[in-house]
Amino acid sequence: HCEFCYYLDKLDQKTSYDTIKKRIDILHSYGIDEVDLSGGESSIHKDWFKILDYCNDKFKNISCLSNGSVFSNEKFLLKSKEHGLKEILFSLHGYNEEVHDDIVGRKNGWKKINKAIDLCNKHDIRVRINCTVYQKNYSGLIAYADIIKKIKPFQVNFLTLNYWDDNKTFEPIDDYNKLTDNIKRCIDLIVDDVKYINVRYTPYCFMKGYEKYVCNQYQHVYDVYDWNKEIYDYDIDVTKTYTHNQKIELGYAKARHDRLTDYKKSLACFKCKYFYICDGIEKQLDMEVYPQPGDKIRDVNHYRKDFYL
Repeated sequence: HCEFCYYLDKLDQKTSYDTIKKRIDILHSYGIDEVDLSGGESSIHKDWFKILDYCNDKFKNISCLSNGSVFSNEKFLLKSKEHGLKEILFSLHGYNEEVHDDIVGRKNGWKKINKAIDLCNKHDIRVRINCTVYQKNYSGLIAYADIIKKIKPFQVNFLTLNYWDDNKTFEPIDDYNKLTDNIKRCIDLIVDDVKYINVRYTPYCFMKGYEKYVCNQYQHVYDVYDWNKEIYDYDIDVTKTYTHNQKIELGYAKARHDRLTDYKKSLACFKCKYFYICDGIEKQLDMEVYPQPGDKIRDVNHYRKDFYL
């Protein structure tokens, strides 16, 4: 029930077990060996354990996205682990109970997600964190850092608010400079406690000195711990066999499509060294950009070549 959810108007829609199996088969046929289950909240599906079992026969690693509600039940968490669940990507958006519960629209959301995270750490289930950053929480990212330092998750993803799908008309960010400055301060505080940190879908000119953390559309193609862009829509012919380079090309085509669909660049961007590797700003936003002088960088992994070493 997060107010910025891409699927807020579709939460009453349920995907059948047979449809989920078909999607799993497509992913497996394409050669994917790790799967991330999402929903909304995939763990509340009535066939949750059957889904895990079906995935467990095909993938070496199963993870899911969660608000933590059902995984705050230790028995449910342990049963999920027995059926193959190895990691959970938690949506932890608030820096205290009041803010978090307001964002997720759920009373006791803060208590449940923190209990679920503690249980995961207790039972050796890998913890990753998503934090959507916008007006309601960017001012509290210093306090958020203290929470992250205690959790010590494997990965933290800061997602500056995306205006996608059902979220296209959401209120624009009020001060993008303050937002990204606070993300950078938070990174400085947690960098020794988190293995991987990403700042997703953010213009490079706001992240000067922190470019290696930026993961935009084209960087996403190489992101080890996120979804394969090219198969989002399940429309690839999986009767064919694809080489690694062919899969990269398909990922590039999807990244290009998404960039052209959702983003824009001002005339000032054409003078910037980040021009080719940066998505620009989302079409719903109207804000100043800060072009950086220098030769234009063409390698989308210029700042992330050693990121996963």
